[in-house]
Amino acid sequence: MIKKSELIKDTYKPGELAKMLGCSRSTLTNRERAGKLRTYYVDSGRRYYKKEDVISALKEKDLLIEDDVRSDVLYARVSTHNQKDRGDLDRQISYSLSKIALMNPNDLEIFSDVGSGLNYERKNFKKVLNKIMSGEVDRLFVLYKDRLTRFGFAQIEEVCKHFETTIVVLSEDERSQLLEEELAEDIVSIIRSFSGKLYGIRRKKVKNEINEVLKDGWI
Repeated sequence: MIKKSELIKDTYKPGELAKMLGCSRSTLTNRERAGKLRTYYVDSGRRYYKKEDVISALKEKDLLIEDDVRSDVLYARVSTHNQKDRGDLDRQISYSLSKIALMNPNDLEIFSDVGSGLNYERKNFKKVLNKIMSGEVDRLFVLYKDRLTRFGFAQIEEVCKHFETTIVVLSEDERSQLLEEELAEDIVSIIRSFSGKLYGIRRKKVKNEINEVLKDGWI
């Protein structure tokens, strides 16, 4: 992906355009012959492309990021439908919006999920990540760090930095009944997961021991 603001020159060489498009120079030649790409020549006979034609070529391949289309995103989450039904999600969004209003948001989009912070398959969580990796998000607002993820916040923050997205945590005070409930639920979920795996391992071990006994003719 190429930002429009990064195209600071008036003309570009074939090698430069080929690199931006991820194609070979011969592909550019074929596009020129088909009338899909305008070409200009210097006195020495070398080709070049004007900035406007480079922009058109990038747009055609969906490789151009218009700097002014990067928007801000608010992501909110609760763990259970019971929390959503009692209004926790709506209050989280409302309180977040009251803080964001003081930060001059740009085309703010709101995404929310009902699901554990341990679950990385949350529908809208994945949508937000895809938007970030497409270069569409300027700032990502979350009320608390664990609204985004229970573990691995630093890794997600590194991904955001790579795509020039800033994560803005609106509140550092994570002491609330809701967060305590969710943390307890996540701990229980982890214990259940490990218990299930341990049970499976023990069951397999016992089965293997029985098979060994049968094979040796003890029974």
